[in-house]
Amino acid sequence: MNRNRELIIIFVIITLVFLYKLIFSSKNKGSFLDEIRDKDIKSMVSKKYINSDNHNIPFLVYGNKDSIVVYRDWWDKVSVGDSILKPKGSLEIVIKNSDKIEKFDYEDKFGLDN
Repeated sequence: MNRNRELIIIFVIITLVFLYKLIFSSKNKGSFLDEIRDKDIKSMVSKKYINSDNHNIPFLVYGNKDSIVVYRDWWDKVSVGDSILKPKGSLEIVIKNSDKIEKFDYEDKFGLDN
C-alpha cells in the first residue's frame, strides 16, 4: 500500500511540474526578445529614461511615443538626437550620429557587439 501511495505522490508532483512549465514558461519564454524582434525602427532617440517603477530598466524613446528597452551597458553610448535603426526580425540595433556608429545586439551576453 505504501508503494502505491509513493507512486501516486510522485506522479502528482511530476504532473504539477509539467503543468506549471506548460502554462507559465510558455507565456514568458523569450517574450522580451520576441517583442524586440517584432519592432521595425527607423527614427531618432527623443528621450532616455530609467523606469524607476519597473526595476530601474533603461528605455530609449523614439518617434512620437514608442520606446525600447536597452541594456545598461549601452546607456552612456546613446544620446538624445542619435538615429536608431532596427529591422524587423533582427535583435541588433544601430545607433548613429555624425561622429559614431554603434551596433548593439540583444543576443550578446553583455549587450555589446564587438
